[in-house]
Amino acid sequence: VVVATGAWLNALAHPFRVRTRVQAGRGYSFSVRPDELPKNPVYFPVQRVACTPLHDRFRIAGMMEFRSPDAPLDPRRVQAIVDAARPLLRGVEWEARTEEWVGSRPCTADGLPLIGGTRSPRVFVAGGHGMWGVALGPLTGRLLAEAMTGKPDPVLQHFDPLR
Repeated sequence: VVVATGAWLNALAHPFRVRTRVQAGRGYSFSVRPDELPKNPVYFPVQRVACTPLHDRFRIAGMMEFRSPDAPLDPRRVQAIVDAARPLLRGVEWEARTEEWVGSRPCTADGLPLIGGTRSPRVFVAGGHGMWGVALGPLTGRLLAEAMTGKPDPVLQHFDPLR
């Protein structure tokens, strides 16, 4: 069995002696339709706001909070992103935003994912990749498959779920 449940990993992996906590780092986003849609993504580093053209809308994202992955969206967080981006973008009707969303990224305190075996020889873990899960998923799958078939890559020692 592979436990790969993102920010919900703790409850399922704990019985197998995985003690490194995975905490939900929640990011917020919403869509707006500017008068003129930029052709490329835009990042405002001081405000930590990223904007991405997506079909006919502009996706605005930012913020990081640490809460339960099941906690409801906090509208104050969306407003903070609006307040940060408003002075930087023209031609946006901020009150007409749509698709407000919050998503949980599975984060570990040391920033390293959990990849490998547990106290049970039949249970493995893959999680805690933070914002890099989609990018690192294929490599994690390959490394975990090798470990499960008895040919673990030495690099996995750094990601030991029992650390």
